[in-house]
Amino acid sequence: MRTWVIAVLVLVVCAGAFHVTADPAPNPFRKRFAPKWIAVGGDWTPPALRHGRTGVVESQVTRPRMKVPVASSDAYRLRIFYMLGGDKPAAVLFSGKKVGVLTPAREWSGAIVSIPFVQKDNNPELSFDLPGGGRLSIRRIDYRNYFFRLGSFFSIKPEGGSRASYSVLWLIFTLAGMIALGFLATVLSRGRPGGPDVIVRVSLPIGFLGLAIVLLSKLFGFSIHAHPAFLTGIFIAVPAGDVLLRTQGGWKIVAGRLALGALSAVVALAIAEGALRVWDPPISRPRIGSYATYSPELGWKNRLGVQGWQVDIGYHIRVNRHGHRGPEYPEKKPRGVFRILGLGDSFTFGWGVEEGQTFLRVLEKKLRAEGYRVEILNAGVPAWHSVQSLHYLLKEGARFRPDLIVLSFFVDDVYDKKLEKLRSSKRAISLRDEEAALRQKKNSLTRKLRLYNVWFNYRKIQRASKEHLRLNPYQDFEAERKTLPRDFEKDPKLVEGLERVVSEWVKAREELKIPFIFSYIPPGGALNAPAYQGHSRELKRVSREKNFPFLDVGSLFEKHPDPRKLYLHPRDQHMSAAGHALMGGALAELVLRGGWLKK
Repeated sequence: MRTWVIAVLVLVVCAGAFHVTADPAPNPFRKRFAPKWIAVGGDWTPPALRHGRTGVVESQVTRPRMKVPVASSDAYRLRIFYMLGGDKPAAVLFSGKKVGVLTPAREWSGAIVSIPFVQKDNNPELSFDLPGGGRLSIRRIDYRNYFFRLGSFFSIKPEGGSRASYSVLWLIFTLAGMIALGFLATVLSRGRPGGPDVIVRVSLPIGFLGLAIVLLSKLFGFSIHAHPAFLTGIFIAVPAGDVLLRTQGGWKIVAGRLALGALSAVVALAIAEGALRVWDPPISRPRIGSYATYSPELGWKNRLGVQGWQVDIGYHIRVNRHGHRGPEYPEKKPRGVFRILGLGDSFTFGWGVEEGQTFLRVLEKKLRAEGYRVEILNAGVPAWHSVQSLHYLLKEGARFRPDLIVLSFFVDDVYDKKLEKLRSSKRAISLRDEEAALRQKKNSLTRKLRLYNVWFNYRKIQRASKEHLRLNPYQDFEAERKTLPRDFEKDPKLVEGLERVVSEWVKAREELKIPFIFSYIPPGGALNAPAYQGHSRELKRVSREKNFPFLDVGSLFEKHPDPRKLYLHPRDQHMSAAGHALMGGALAELVLRGGWLKK
């Protein structure tokens, strides 16, 4: 009788645990907000570079507010990255209720507060009650609706987290499975010592687990959310394990078989890891989190010797020890080789295409096909301005002894900018601050495992393919055109600035005594739109006045039957492999006509 009472109590406890835990839609998620998106105007200063961080806002009133658009009706865990002046703490209020405290901090600190259940459409307000004289700086706010999670089927949420109703059939199926396994264990134990108590031994472990779940939920303020299928598997797996032990001859035999299976799995994984290292597919290489690095001289530059998988678009990046995209080569030019140095921004670098598809590599292949010994160095750096390319050429690029310079301009390159401002720009400062974090990631063990890299890169590529709206705000030529400046040549100051830009390149040509080729790569939105082509027209005019051979890529692309195929829209606004091939071929013709090459 005692045995059956215990069994019934276990079923009751497990049913209670199932009821307080089951949630068909745990939906764990997290989100990050930059303050500029949620700060209430007038309460905060405009976002700016402060305390070594970009996008920082500072309080202008004693109770500054922020509007936090929650993703769903739920309870939340908020993390605030802040600095607080003065010597008194500041209260954190959510919809007028105090939920936490920020202690004074003269260095960047993080504070975690729990937010009670809030409705999605309430547009809740986050505010800070500052002490007299205290000034609050905020650089980021993260929020999530969980403390811990396992995938998307299990999470531990703050108290009051939302819970979807579950079908009672899940509970009935779970209890029926537990009862069936109990009877099966009883049948298997007939005639053995201790057979009548088998139900107790099978039931108690799962009973204690159910009791622990109930206590955690009711006494400690945790809100456990698990998909009913996950709970069913847990509540049936424990008694099923006992039945397995009885049918397989005891735990020693089962443990031996499990150990053999685990060893086989480890050997298989080791063979797969070795095969990936020998085969070396690009997707198995570590992901490049940051291909750029801070440079006091240039603001930023390519990270030397970096190699890995760029998952946002899905291609491999290789930067050699000189900071050029491409293979390694000696600094000293080999005898009899005609060396070309390519300068520019992400279009020259070849953002969005494989290394062999860039227009500089296409140019190299075509010239070699004509029988010339040519070597092309791709010194393009994403987001560089032409003044950075010029400074690089004079300080570093000239040591490679190039015989020809190919410089590509984009829209922003024709504006007169000072190198000093680029050295202290937001991008330069943020890259400087990222260095320590990047060193930690580079030394992590998981980044050295090829199997992990395959899984990680594949998952990121799948996510990026669904998030191209975030990655590229310009979904087509028409959307991009709305953001482009027009009628460039109608502003005399802009034209004068362009002339100053080109005059600096004239000085470099005279100093180095090297021929140059200029090209202008237009944004896709400027094609067949004359009002947005003033940059190209003026650069072409000034280049010819200063005797720079000029390749008008815009006119070249407009002659193509389908110019849209020459760019990566909607995935990205850079040139496609077809665009690079067309430009590389035109450059090859221009170089061959120039008469610089000798066989």
